[in-house]
Amino acid sequence: MKLISLNASPFARKVRILILELGLQNSVVIQNPGAVTPASNNELLNRVNPLGLVPALELESGENVYDSLVICDYLNHYAGGLLFPKDPEQRIQALALHSLANSMLDLAVGLRYETALRPEELRWQTWIDHQKEKIERGLDSLEKRCPGFNSSPLIGEISVACVLGYMDFRYPDNDWRQNRPAIANWFEEMMKRDSLIQTIPE
Repeated sequence: MKLISLNASPFARKVRILILELGLQNSVVIQNPGAVTPASNNELLNRVNPLGLVPALELESGENVYDSLVICDYLNHYAGGLLFPKDPEQRIQALALHSLANSMLDLAVGLRYETALRPEELRWQTWIDHQKEKIERGLDSLEKRCPGFNSSPLIGEISVACVLGYMDFRYPDNDWRQNRPAIANWFEEMMKRDSLIQTIPE
C-alpha cells in the first residue's frame, strides 16, 4: 500500500501515527507528492484522490481510499487493531471525540490558509475572529472531556493529539495550555509515545 502524505498535514499525521501504533511500517510506503496548496494542482495526488487532498491511500488492488478517518478505519481493520472499538457505545464515543478534534483541525487549517496564503487586503477579519473563537471553545471542551479519555489511545485520542500538535506547530503564540491543565498534562504524556515523536511536523 502507498500513503500519499505531507509532513505538515495534521490529517496525514493522524494516519501516520496509526500506522506506527498498528505496526504497519513495512506494509505502507509513505510518499510525498511534492508541493500541494489549495490554489494549485498536483497530478500525483489528483490521480489517487480527485479532490486533491491528503492523505490518500493507494491499495495494491489499485483502489484508492480517502479521507483520513476512512483510511484509519481501513488500516485498523487490515491490521486487526483495536483503535476503533467494536462495542457500539464505545465506538460512538471514540468517533464523537474524533469528530470534535477533526472539526477543530478543519477550522485551524482553514484559518492558516486565510492568514498565511490569502493576500492581506482580501482577508476577512470577522471570519478570522469567529474561527479562533470556535477553536478556543473546542479546546475548552477537550479540557472538560480529558478525564474520560481512554488510557490506551483510540482514534479519538489520536485525533486530539494531532489538534494540539498542530496548534503548537502553526500557532505557537496561542498559549492553549493556559487554564487547561488536564489537556496540557495529557498531551505531554502522549508526546512520549514513539508514534507521536516520529511524526512531529517540520
